[in-house]
Amino acid sequence: MGIFNCDWFSFTADFSHYNATDLADRKDTYDVESNKHLARLFSRLDEEREKADCSGFIDLGLWKFQVMNHGNRQYYYLLHNEDMEIRLARWRSKAEERFPVYVHFKSQFLWAEIYSVSSLMDKFLLVMEWLEDVLNGKYLASKINRLDLAYHTDDVPQGFNTEQFVGRHTTDNTWRTHRVVNAVEIGSRKSEQIFLRCYNKFLEARSKKKTWFFPIWENARLDIRKVWNIEFQMKREFFTDNKIDKRHLDSCEHIIESQEAIWKYLTLQWVTYRIPDNERRTRWSVHPWWTEMANNFMECSGKIDRGRQRELPTAEMLIPAIRGFLSSYAARMGGNLEDGTLFKRLLTDIKEYEKSSDKSFDKDVHNKLSLMDPALSLNDVEDEVQRLTDIEEQLNKMWRTGEIDLKPELRASLRDMDIYLDNHLEIKKRDAGTSPSDDPHK
Repeated sequence: MGIFNCDWFSFTADFSHYNATDLADRKDTYDVESNKHLARLFSRLDEEREKADCSGFIDLGLWKFQVMNHGNRQYYYLLHNEDMEIRLARWRSKAEERFPVYVHFKSQFLWAEIYSVSSLMDKFLLVMEWLEDVLNGKYLASKINRLDLAYHTDDVPQGFNTEQFVGRHTTDNTWRTHRVVNAVEIGSRKSEQIFLRCYNKFLEARSKKKTWFFPIWENARLDIRKVWNIEFQMKREFFTDNKIDKRHLDSCEHIIESQEAIWKYLTLQWVTYRIPDNERRTRWSVHPWWTEMANNFMECSGKIDRGRQRELPTAEMLIPAIRGFLSSYAARMGGNLEDGTLFKRLLTDIKEYEKSSDKSFDKDVHNKLSLMDPALSLNDVEDEVQRLTDIEEQLNKMWRTGEIDLKPELRASLRDMDIYLDNHLEIKKRDAGTSPSDDPHK
C-alpha cells in the first residue's frame, strides 16, 4: 500500500464583526467602530502593502507573512508564506455567499507536523482559532474552494496508460519522456469539475527540490525512485452539484470528515482503472491494484517534522542564480572572486544601499526564516504572551482602583492592549502636566 493525504486545501471563511451587518449593502463602506482591532490591522497592512518590491512583512503571532503589493477585486490584501496564502477583503461583499476571508493550505503545510499538529482537521481548527484572534471575530462558517486528494504509491501497474481508464471523463492526455510514460491526465483541469493526474512523483520532487518527501516515503517503505502520485483535483462546483453519501458537502468540517467517502466516490463511481478482458469496454474487470487503492483511504500519519522539512538542497536551488547575479555585478563593478575583492565591493555597496533605503539584511534574514518556519519564532510568541499577561495585569489593577472606567477585554491582542495603555498614560501625563520624557512606560 501507499500513502494517502490531502495535497491542496483552500476555502473561504466568515467571521463576526467583519463589517457591521447594517452596512453590508453599502459599497466601499467600513464601520471602524464595529471592530477597531480589524481597522488597525487593515491600517498596518496598508503600510506594508505600499512598500516596493513586495518587501512588506507582518507578524500575526503564530505565523508571519509577506504582504504583497497587489490583490484582486474581491480580496484587496494578499498575504503569503511557505505554509499558507491568506486573502482578506477590505469590506464585505453585497453577495452574502461570498465570505471575506480566503485561505489556502499549501503542500508543505499539509505534509508536515507543526506545533505538534498533524491531521488536516487539527490544522484547520488551529488556523481558525488563530484567525479568530487575528481578526477579533468569531468563526461562523466556511465553504470549500478546492480540494486535492493524493495517493503516493510505488506499485503502479506495468504499462500504465489512459486507454484502461473507464469513467465519466471526456478527455485524457499522456505525457512521455524518452518514449516512457511519466504522466497521464484524465479529464480537463479547466472545463471539468474533477481532474485526475497520475505522474512520476519522484521526478517532480527532485526537479522542484521537494526532497523532504523522501523521508516520508522511506518511513512508509516505498521505493523512492518508483513513487507515483495519483491525485484528484476537485473544484467547488463538484461539491455543490453532487452528493456524497446522499448529502451535499459544503463546509470544511464536513469535507474533512468525509475524505474517505469522497475518495470512494472518485475511484469507484467517477473513474476506474480496468483490465481489457472483455470485448465490451464497460464489462472490463476493475484492476485489483485500483480496487485496493479505492477501499483503503487513510490520512497519512507519518508526516515530516518541520525541522527536517526545512533542510532543502540550498546549493542546488540558489547557487546558479547567485552565481549569475555575481557575474553580472562583477562585469559592471569589477572585483575578483578568488581574492575576495568582489565580496568586499559587494559588502560596501550593500551597506550603502541599506543606509539609503532604511533596510536591514539581518532583519530580512529573520523575516524569511519566519516565513519558512513559524516554529522558529516560538520564543518570540512566548515573549509576546508574557508581555500580554503583564499589561493585562496592569490594566486590571488600574480598573480595580478606578483609574480607568472600562474593564479590559480579555480577547484583545497585545497591540490593542499596548495602545490602550499608552493612550491612558498619555491622558494621565496631560492631566498632571508632565512632559513625555517623564513617562515611566517609555
